[in-house]
Amino acid sequence: MKHSNARELFYSLAVAALVAGCGGGGDSMESTDTSTEAAELRADLCALLTASDIEEALGTTAGDPQPGADEGLGNCSWASAEGGDPVAVLVLEKAVIGSFDEFVADFGEEFGGEDPPRDEYHPVDGVPGDWAMYVAEEHLVRAFRGDRLLEVSAPSAEEAQVVDLATRAMARLP
Repeated sequence: MKHSNARELFYSLAVAALVAGCGGGGDSMESTDTSTEAAELRADLCALLTASDIEEALGTTAGDPQPGADEGLGNCSWASAEGGDPVAVLVLEKAVIGSFDEFVADFGEEFGGEDPPRDEYHPVDGVPGDWAMYVAEEHLVRAFRGDRLLEVSAPSAEEAQVVDLATRAMARLP
């Protein structure tokens, strides 16, 4: 299988597993998401970044934050002040991966022992929390703290800019 097709498939599967809240185990794995647990993990993601944070990190003037629907644990997006597509998006989900090494092992299981391409997926340092990784194709940082995963994306930004946004947002994540 070609790397790009494998990456797309794995990314789709990983996102589906993260959103579903399951790690893919046997019959003993049950979703532990209850409405009470989800309420405890939920965060006001629009409070994690300010317009000045976005301008300092991306060099773009952001408009007002737009909270997403009440599904999941929270999400928020910011378009540029002129409007249009989002320049920054935060999504909070329940984490099911405990480390980058676990991600590599899961990737290997899915693709017959193949390691993920490090130019596409790699750990990043300096982001508050337990660990973080960059996903180049999606221009996003996945930052993990306990049982939460905060995805910080900026579709037209460079890696350092997205890491800067993730660092700012994770520093404020309760």
